[in-house]
Amino acid sequence: MLSDEDTLKINVLIATSIAIRIDLYKQVVVGLSKNKKEQIVKLNPSQDSAKYINEVRSLLVNKTLGTMGGYPSYLKRWSRMGQVSSTNLMSLLMIGNIEAVVAVSNSKNLDNETLELVWWCATNTDQQAEIGRYLLRHDFVVGHAVGNNIADFLLEFLPFTSDITKQIDTTNLILQGTLISEKSKSQLWKQGQRKTALLVGFIERMQNKLPNTNNTAGLNCNEPMLDNICSVQGQILLTTIQHILKKINQEHVLYRSLDVLGQYLAHPMIQPFESIGQLQEQSKTVFETLAIDNAKVASRLFLAGVSERLVVSTISAHGLAGSAIRKKLSNVLNPIQEALTILTTP
Repeated sequence: MLSDEDTLKINVLIATSIAIRIDLYKQVVVGLSKNKKEQIVKLNPSQDSAKYINEVRSLLVNKTLGTMGGYPSYLKRWSRMGQVSSTNLMSLLMIGNIEAVVAVSNSKNLDNETLELVWWCATNTDQQAEIGRYLLRHDFVVGHAVGNNIADFLLEFLPFTSDITKQIDTTNLILQGTLISEKSKSQLWKQGQRKTALLVGFIERMQNKLPNTNNTAGLNCNEPMLDNICSVQGQILLTTIQHILKKINQEHVLYRSLDVLGQYLAHPMIQPFESIGQLQEQSKTVFETLAIDNAKVASRLFLAGVSERLVVSTISAHGLAGSAIRKKLSNVLNPIQEALTILTTP
């Protein structure tokens, strides 16, 4: 049970704050006043600290939302679905529960004022990076000063992010607009030559704006179907995908790279299939129909049907990881690499 002193102090904090967070490591409750000043209540637990923190949360929820027993269970299910109503947003930032902050960060009703409070609530929590990624998915955040702060944090945190999907997502998100400097983008691109998950973020986000660090030149293809492919940016994209596939050792890097490749080379007469043989047969039929005697056109038609569908069932069925992905899927990856070589050779 909370001490009388802590109960009084937290009640005052609730009355004078617009947002509240709990620092589990320092055992303090921090409130943000209307004039953006932090107010700190140092807790004095007389029992197990985890239980004491739960008592604090119960008090915050009871006073703020008028419910007992802690964070409403239905919001836990909705936290990452963007289904929190606009009327709840400010109240949810007063209950000192990080799941509530996640819910608000992912809400479709997020606005400028709430954005600043969400990022304040996320500070020094285990979910700060996750919340930052949710916030950068809102278009208006990219042009907001807080967006730059979030991007700086995520960039600094990126080397400590072990999850490959999060590495890709983080890179993708911080490359938006002018969130990070051109110098930082260049450094990130350089790091990606070794850590290819970062390059996936680039090819997803920066098509037609990719760094040209190798003095890549366009090709003179003299065929309208190949204009985007033979451009400088088209060549950088395709050679980057070649590089990623050559070093492939992680399933999500492969899935997303293949999706980028197929979407970039999409053709109205081509559809994705789950078999490399089906893709080859389809591209051959369309190639003969178009009657364009050009090896690059044939390769483009073949690659237009590429997607994660080609590999996901094999990887799942065999539990493939690391270099085993390249070995087991050589029948798929080799034809793709051969087609890419044709498209990138003058």
